[in-house]
Amino acid sequence: GTRMVAMGQSNALAVMAFAPRGSLLHAPDMYMKKLVVNRYAKGAINLALPLAENLRNVADALGKPLERLRMVTLDKPRLQPAIAEATRLGVKVFALPDGDVAASVLACMQENPYDLMYTIGGAPEGVISACAVKALGGDMQAELIDFCEAKGDSADNRLIAAQEHQRCAEMGVGINRIYTLDELVAGNIILFSATGVTGGDLVKGIQQVANGVSTQTLLIGGADRTCNIIDSLHSW
Repeated sequence: GTRMVAMGQSNALAVMAFAPRGSLLHAPDMYMKKLVVNRYAKGAINLALPLAENLRNVADALGKPLERLRMVTLDKPRLQPAIAEATRLGVKVFALPDGDVAASVLACMQENPYDLMYTIGGAPEGVISACAVKALGGDMQAELIDFCEAKGDSADNRLIAAQEHQRCAEMGVGINRIYTLDELVAGNIILFSATGVTGGDLVKGIQQVANGVSTQTLLIGGADRTCNIIDSLHSW
């Protein structure tokens, strides 16, 4: 988020997710492969299958041809093969500079601009995204991957990967194990909050007004499936 704000990118958010103790996967700070769909494609995803097969299955579930399927991802070197694969199938690909939490939420909203989100990004952000996906009735699968798998094999990367494997073993989480949405977030007692820092598709950013600033927050409640936009004025 900090780099996104410094570079003036959109969709930088201040996010929080709350759930009862022990109901969220305790994910270390490493890379995570993530696949998100809305409620109409729930049950159609399987990260164990190739991306192309998932795209076909999601398109079938939504009752639309691949040419009308909209996939959002991140514009990163590690995702170029996925972008190329989806494009070859005729899928419309949106590659954002950053912000896969916002993309995950947008894929699950009612008037969603994307049908699915596929990315390799931060694991803690993945668990926060899972809270929003669960509360919105969507579906998600995730897989922790080590630094070599995300960034390529090298002596330096192997050192980082070895540390990640050790940390995961100590924390009791599995690398290359596919986690379902219920394993990422147990139950529906979830509160997800996202406040815009820079403006984007989800919420407005912080804006200067007379004697203060205004903020906009998206609040999603899992227990009652509510979705509210809160406009706040912070005066001084």
